Amino acid sequence: MDDELDDIDSRIIHSLVKNARITLSQMSKEIDVPDATISNRLKKLDKNLIKQYTLILDLDKFGLKVTAIIIIQTESEKHRSVESKLAKLEEVSEVYSISGEYDILIKVWALSLEELNNIVNSKIRSVDGVEDLMEMIVMERVKEGVMPNNI
Repeated sequence: MDDELDDIDSRIIHSLVKNARITLSQMSKEIDVPDATISNRLKKLDKNLIKQYTLILDLDKFGLKVTAIIIIQTESEKHRSVESKLAKLEEVSEVYSISGEYDILIKVWALSLEELNNIVNSKIRSVDGVEDLMEMIVMERVKEGVMPNNI
């Protein structure tokens, strides 16, 4: 972004993170800034900073009871290819290239442990270039899908 974020931009962003469907008038009241100012700031933020507006679903309502974090070691020359193939799997919601002993971290959603086992063994392990992986089952979602408060 050309300009640094000021307090008003930050408050607009935090308001949108809490509720991306908030109206300008509601936001105006919430952060005590005129509608026109918010509208102008939003145009600049949309152009320079905001990638997309999204929503967070209650995945339990879809039956997705199991969340797993999986870290993966790859063959070095196939790293990018593995990332790309994992990103295309519909059960994988996030893919990160990481440093350390493992190379990639992914987040996977499943209906059951049996389905997760099937996803891991028939889809993830079969990706050419995956050398090893370690699965961690999420026991409880404590905080998810929000940005840090220091922005």
